[in-house]
Amino acid sequence: MKRHFSMVTILFVVVSFLIITDSNASDELFAPYRENGIIVAQEAGMAPMSFKEVNGAAKGYVVDLWRKWSAETGIPVHFYLVDWADTLTAVRDGKADVHGGLFYTEERDKFLDYSLPFFPSKGGLFVKNGSSITDFSQLDGKPVGVIEKSFYDNYMQDAFPAMKPARIKTAAQLVEVAASGEVEAFLADYPTLMYQIGSMGKAKDFRVVQFVSEQEFRAAVAEGNDEILAVVEKGLTLIDQSERNILLDRWIIGEEKEKNSWLLPVIWISVFSLLIAVLVPFITSKFRY
Repeated sequence: MKRHFSMVTILFVVVSFLIITDSNASDELFAPYRENGIIVAQEAGMAPMSFKEVNGAAKGYVVDLWRKWSAETGIPVHFYLVDWADTLTAVRDGKADVHGGLFYTEERDKFLDYSLPFFPSKGGLFVKNGSSITDFSQLDGKPVGVIEKSFYDNYMQDAFPAMKPARIKTAAQLVEVAASGEVEAFLADYPTLMYQIGSMGKAKDFRVVQFVSEQEFRAAVAEGNDEILAVVEKGLTLIDQSERNILLDRWIIGEEKEKNSWLLPVIWISVFSLLIAVLVPFITSKFRY
């Protein structure tokens, strides 16, 4: 019994020491940035990942993730919201310390260093309802909308060089161009396009005909900036998966969630019908007597 108690005590002391040591190391890592904070570049029109409201406030999943990162590290975060292509040059040229979230490409790897991944996503090839297009193979020589300098811009050039990319600055403009018939199809991040299509009242106008394999969102810093990258990665490890899931559920419409979007209304209708079935005879009997 005494030996068991001693082992538990030793284990408790060791764990406590490791926690305190890690906490002290984190404080030393974060301390130089707690006064002035860091600047995080992100796209201004890529809802639900990131966007700028009319009053200039930053919103979206990536924005909320970085606000949580700020709360965990004690480091203020200042958002620099611009067009997608400008987010890359902002980090490369030192206008921003960190890119809030993007996919890895070999071209970007020439001037960026990446963090550990924090969110998986995939691209969707969208067409108008009524279109005869069913996959990429039917788009050779045809204009396909894509966000300028995005992951899917590079992907299209590498995987489907016969297609003609129509490069657009924002996701909202991408949907507008497709609605006008200027492009045969458009390719971009699936959650972003679903959010844009829905918010613009065009959910019944488009459909997904093919998906692109899943990629991971990562933060990034200018190449060689190891110190800030260490700060970024340590802060990300402080946000546990349950907290990330709460943020995801607030903003992201995934493929499965969209397919099952009918489920909740059906459940409520069933519950309401059951209550009516139980209560009506009871109320009727009361009035009868």
